[in-house]
Amino acid sequence: MEHKIDGPLDYLVARAQMETDIARSVLERARADNDYHREKAAAKLLAFHENEEQMIALYVEAKLHYPDMAELLERKRPHLLDLLREAELQWQAA
Repeated sequence: MEHKIDGPLDYLVARAQMETDIARSVLERARADNDYHREKAAAKLLAFHENEEQMIALYVEAKLHYPDMAELLERKRPHLLDLLREAELQWQAA
């Protein structure tokens, strides 16, 4: 299902989903090539991106609906705020 990207928060989630899709594609190629070691590395890469996508989705939900919790997350994990700032810059440039 397609969702219109309406701002930096949507852009952040969409980018995380795109990176997960790319990692899934890398895994599929490794499996198709029957390359065990590459497949194992690609599976770990996919797991990383799936976890990152979930973390970003939860952060965006907090940012939209629970600002106090989002602020706590930003203090505990400053890279989330960095990701949001980068998404804001890229959203403005688009």
